[in-house]
Amino acid sequence: MTRFLCLALCCFGLLFSAADEATSDSTVTRVPLSSVKYYNIEDDRGLKKEFSPISPYRDPVSEHPFALRQPNDRWFSPDKWMHLSTSYFIVLQSHYVLNRNFRFPESDAGHISLGLSFSLSLGKEFYDVFGRKGIFSWKDLVYDVLGSALGYFTLQLIQ
Repeated sequence: MTRFLCLALCCFGLLFSAADEATSDSTVTRVPLSSVKYYNIEDDRGLKKEFSPISPYRDPVSEHPFALRQPNDRWFSPDKWMHLSTSYFIVLQSHYVLNRNFRFPESDAGHISLGLSFSLSLGKEFYDVFGRKGIFSWKDLVYDVLGSALGYFTLQLIQ
């Protein structure tokens, strides 16, 4: 059984790494911010507003961080593999620590480790919204739930 799990994990890793290399887009043209022109536009009351077609301070994605469709979020990428595998190993490792070190019963340790993994996944997505990226990736959350469920079912098979 462990050989099958190791083989499955290696196949998923190869699948996600190959998908990232095949879909990399090198035709994107980048414009340096120093070459962006700013215009002063007067509104109806005669007040001037600063306007830029490409503003470094306004991201259209940040207006709707919880939208279901995010422009740069793909289903298959190394980031998704990391979410799946991290959730999987958090469930397994926290179950082991709770059961062996803190003497929780098997079923309680499984439920607590599943809740811990899911809460850490939600915390990571909220960190992405209010931190660096500015988007809540529903696809990352799906992979986190799949990884947690896979870890929980692995624990059930082991027991």
